[in-house]
Order: sequence, then C-alpha cells, then structure tokens
Amino acid sequence: MTLIPLKLNLLFISLLVCQTAHSTVYHCEKNGIAEFSQQPCGKDAKLITIKEQNPHLSSASENTAQPSADKDTAEVDRYIRSKQIDAQIAEHNNKIDTFKLKMDREIVALSEQSDAQLRNLVGAKKQAAIAKQMTAVSERYGVLIDSEQRSIDRLTAEKYTLTSSANTVANNEVASFIRSKQIMRKISEHENKIDTYQSELNVQISELEQQLNSRPRNLADANSDSALADKMTALTSRFNTLIAIEQKQIDRLNSELTRL
Repeated sequence: MTLIPLKLNLLFISLLVCQTAHSTVYHCEKNGIAEFSQQPCGKDAKLITIKEQNPHLSSASENTAQPSADKDTAEVDRYIRSKQIDAQIAEHNNKIDTFKLKMDREIVALSEQSDAQLRNLVGAKKQAAIAKQMTAVSERYGVLIDSEQRSIDRLTAEKYTLTSSANTVANNEVASFIRSKQIMRKISEHENKIDTYQSELNVQISELEQQLNSRPRNLADANSDSALADKMTALTSRFNTLIAIEQKQIDRLNSELTRL
C-alpha cells in the first residue's frame, strides 16, 4: 500500500488525473496527519473519486506551482530584510543616544569651567570663549545626529515598502490596531521628553538672566554679560538638538500612524 504525505497531495492527485479519466483514492488520518493511498489505508478510509478533467490541467498546475513557490520565497526574503532593517535602525538610534550622552558630558564640563572663572575682565573673556565652544559642540553633534536620522528615514521608508503588502487585510486590521496603540504610547513618551527638555532649558536660562540682572554696570561686568549671553545661546543650541531628536521620532510615528 502506498501512503502519500500531505505536502505531496496535489502532486499525487495530478498524476492520477494524467494517468486515467476516472480514478479513485483513499483518504485517512493517522496521528492527525492526512494520508492518501490507492488502496484502503485504514478503517476510517474515505473513498475519493476524481472525475475526468482537462488533460492540460496538470500542465497548468505545474505552471502555477513555480509562481507560488516564488511568492513564498519573496515572503521569506521580505521577513528577513524587515528584521535586518529593525536591527539597523536600532544601531542608528544607539549611535544617536551615544552622541547625546557625549554632547551632554562635554557641555557640562565646559559649563563648569565657565562657572569657575573669576568675575573680572580676563574671566569674562574666558567665559565667552567657553560659551562659543559649547555652541560648537552642540552644532558638531547635531550634524552627526542628523546623519543618523537620515539613515533611519531611509530604512523606515524601505521597511514600509516591504510590509505594506505582506499581510492579509484581516491580519492588517488587527496588526494596525495593536500598532496604533503602541505608536500613541511612544508619541506620548517623546512629548514628555520634549516637555522635560524645555523645562530644563527655561530653568537654566532663568538662572543666567538672574545673574545678568544682578550685576553692576562696568567694563568687566559688560564683558561678563556678553559671555553669559553667549552661554544662553550655547544652552539653547544644546536643548534644541535634544528636542529635535524627539520631534523627529514623533514625526516618524505620526507618519506611520497615518498609513495604518
């Protein structure tokens, strides 16, 4: 008795049709696995009669088998590439986090140097120079971060192209609902970070403004005032860079939300 595993069912039936106009096969299940045979394969065997069909049907089936296999391969390729993209996006985000950390450390160190300067003409000039260094640090890391952001944008666009037709409509509806909830939560997290950065900036700018307002007007303090103004600019540049990172994430998430 010849038993045919389930994955060969279509091929087996196609061969029978090619060989005879009317054929019969037996179907039964063993341990949950469907089997087909030209002879009864068990007590529960069910007789199946295959009626005469177009002799060209077998050829047509063979022709459609290859596109089906190609489709399955394409699905696997899309899945693998999607996971690769996720990993690459994570790498770029890690670099952004590293740049943020380095920028903050350098600026904090410069700020401490600035605060340590004596309140005299030489100290004021030194403060101004340090403030310009702080601005330069923010701008330098801003360029590096922008480069990572552009890479993330390209990968995000590629992933959307890959996944836009990957699932059935029903599955997409469920996946879209779940993803939309995740997106809304992430947007809220990024908005909270922006609020925190804005609050920190306001506090630090307020402290510098108080220093400006409490000084008597003379040459040394005039130079110190200029240095404090430069420091305000440096702080603003730093926090603008941090806020821009969070806003970029929000923009991406909102863009994804509109496509769901």
